[in-house]
Amino acid sequence: MHLAVGLFTIICAWKWGDWRNWQKYHATMLFFATGNLLYNVLYYDHWLWKYQSYFLRYHITSDLLSAFVILPLTALLFLTNYPTRIRDQWLRIIKYTILYFIFEVVYATYGALVYDYGWNVWYSLIWDALMFPLIALHYKKPLLSYMCSIVAVIAMLLLFPIVFK
Repeated sequence: MHLAVGLFTIICAWKWGDWRNWQKYHATMLFFATGNLLYNVLYYDHWLWKYQSYFLRYHITSDLLSAFVILPLTALLFLTNYPTRIRDQWLRIIKYTILYFIFEVVYATYGALVYDYGWNVWYSLIWDALMFPLIALHYKKPLLSYMCSIVAVIAMLLLFPIVFK
């Protein structure tokens, strides 16, 4: 399933992404990927959510596909023709949040994503609702987004502490 989503993301980015100006989105694409990689480092061996893939075999393989393909291309798509009107910006954020939520519900329904340590699909919805404004903020004000990210990481660690074995 994760390979299909990766392919779908590549096709959408190829068709609708602003490839002529990809450099102006590059830092935000890397920011998005780095956040995912940070989750994998912090919660290694204590996954809040974990991909189950028979084809890719391991969670980390699926997550690397996310980090290096799906998430950066999502950022490219999200920021391509990013609206200037506040109302339209919020509509785009809501659209992408709902889209990510739908994909997650499908993943969870078919067992391609499992939750642990108290995490569930509703926490993912909240996370997505915070993630897309953070991506937009990074695009416009990177330093402010880094400060907000630190607050988000600390909140995650307080709400879902890492268990050391």
